[in-house]
Amino acid sequence: MLLTGATLLQRSIIRSLPSPALQLQPCGIDLTLHKILRWTSPGTIDLDNSRRQSAATALLPFPSPDEGLRLPQGAYLVQFNEAVDMPRDCMGQIFGRSSLWRAGVTVTAGVVDAGYQGVLGAMLDVRNPEGVVVFRGARLGQIVVHAMEGEVEGYKGVYQGAGGVEGREGLWD
Repeated sequence: MLLTGATLLQRSIIRSLPSPALQLQPCGIDLTLHKILRWTSPGTIDLDNSRRQSAATALLPFPSPDEGLRLPQGAYLVQFNEAVDMPRDCMGQIFGRSSLWRAGVTVTAGVVDAGYQGVLGAMLDVRNPEGVVVFRGARLGQIVVHAMEGEVEGYKGVYQGAGGVEGREGLWD
């Protein structure tokens, strides 16, 4: 069963919305851009996380509060303004908004596990050869939340309570 956007707000599953009236959707909540980073080193991924290492990143600053940032073709790490407190009987998925693919851009993200608390992020992949211009606070994705058939132990990974997408830079409150 899919939870409605209104239910996500009422149950405080999605938090820190800059503009709830604009972000509320029938099937979920729109996610808005907080910051954009580019990767500056390789990451390391293995089976048991004993050698896992996040790739280093560098913040791409906006020219000014009212100007958009032009992104050339390539992949970027984005952090959304919103955070989640996912119940242990639900899981989330993040989808790109249709306005993105119409501009030649996609959003890719992993599953938001049951029990996860923290910020949300994704990969923004600019495929348009002419690039794209994004503004701070732009609606890039939509999170939908599925109810599971029962409660589980919940997420206990290293990113629990993460305050940023770069790794574990601080706890979310």
